[in-house]
Amino acid sequence: MPPLEPFSSQSMVDSKVVTTSNDNDNDNLDNNYRDNNNINNRNKDNKDNKDDNKDNKDYYDYKDDKSVFTKYDVPKITEIRKIFPNKYFHSSVLKSFQYVIWDLSIVTILFVSYLYIDSNPNIPLFLKTFVVLPIYTFSQGTMLWSIFVLGHDCGHGSFSKYNLLNDTVGTFLHTILLVPYTNWKLSHRHHHKNTSNIDKDEVFFPLKKSEKQEKMPSSKVAPYFGLGFGWLIYLLIGYGPRATSHINPFDPLFEKNRLGAIISLTSVIIALCLLSYGSMIWGMITIIKYYFLPWLVFSSWLVITTFLHHHGAEENVKLPWFINEEWSYVVGNLSSVDRNYGILHGITHNIGTHQVHHLFPVIPHYYLKETTKIFQSTYPQFIRESNEPIMNTFISTFKLWKSQYLIDDDTRIFVYDKNKKQK
Repeated sequence: MPPLEPFSSQSMVDSKVVTTSNDNDNDNLDNNYRDNNNINNRNKDNKDNKDDNKDNKDYYDYKDDKSVFTKYDVPKITEIRKIFPNKYFHSSVLKSFQYVIWDLSIVTILFVSYLYIDSNPNIPLFLKTFVVLPIYTFSQGTMLWSIFVLGHDCGHGSFSKYNLLNDTVGTFLHTILLVPYTNWKLSHRHHHKNTSNIDKDEVFFPLKKSEKQEKMPSSKVAPYFGLGFGWLIYLLIGYGPRATSHINPFDPLFEKNRLGAIISLTSVIIALCLLSYGSMIWGMITIIKYYFLPWLVFSSWLVITTFLHHHGAEENVKLPWFINEEWSYVVGNLSSVDRNYGILHGITHNIGTHQVHHLFPVIPHYYLKETTKIFQSTYPQFIRESNEPIMNTFISTFKLWKSQYLIDDDTRIFVYDKNKKQK
């Protein structure tokens, strides 16, 4: 299991400092975000600094659009923290393990049920292949996505207040999915610390035209990012000019927990060896049917949901991206959207309820709906949510992204907008 990792300044989530005093809470949060809020937002309280944007063409284009706001329009993270009772920042080990046991039980039931049907000679092969297998593949893949979300919570420290327990459970859950837990946890924390920052975010960021020409002139974007195959490529080689390989434990991004990265990667290698051994006993086709097809559904869900967290083609969903000088932790993380996944929303542990999660990743998933109601009632001007069908939205948003993701080098604030034609 990975050793205890030094906490970064990511968020109150990772520092896990929650006391009985709101004042103490806010002091601790303010310290945790000092780098992000003071360096990138030194003039936050000086409203006259809005004048600095007069020469910013990107800002001027959207200054009358209330759905697009800048770092000068948002409160401090400590002010937002005050609206939530302390109880929402405390996780329950018992409740967290209940979700783990529930998800693993459903995965086991689905596996055993499909095994029974697949090995029953009285059931027609046509029915097994074209009805039962697709149902199993989608259902099991969705449950694997749910398991991933629980491991994701471990990485944020919202599973429990015990870092060693978080890393142990997270490593186990993500190894099931062939994901190096510590490696992904660190890259994901980097994303949370730099959300919607054109210059620093980790994935799906707009690409300056000079970067495209200098660092990846021959690259092409696979349709819909290749869905599950795109996730595999992301793990192997990373995304864009700031790519991080999650199979390289010596990447600079992992230097704070090199040993944890090595252990996580070793765990995945062991899992692959077990799958290889299983293929020699039961055959590769069996391993593909029972594991890799659901894995492909899981990884496709991962690409779809993570992309839609910070992009949208809807008229009421405008999610700005900022260069580092225009960015702050609050405005960057507010550039997220709450989406409704229908019957799958609760099954996947409310991961679509995303704005509050991005502001305070330490809040456990079972409190996200409650805290989102509090946030929306207090700050209705910052609400970004959509109830549009997920797959239709993903398709239309990808098309919009592909037509506009290359931006001019002098862009300061960028918004994907289907009513705007990119130069």
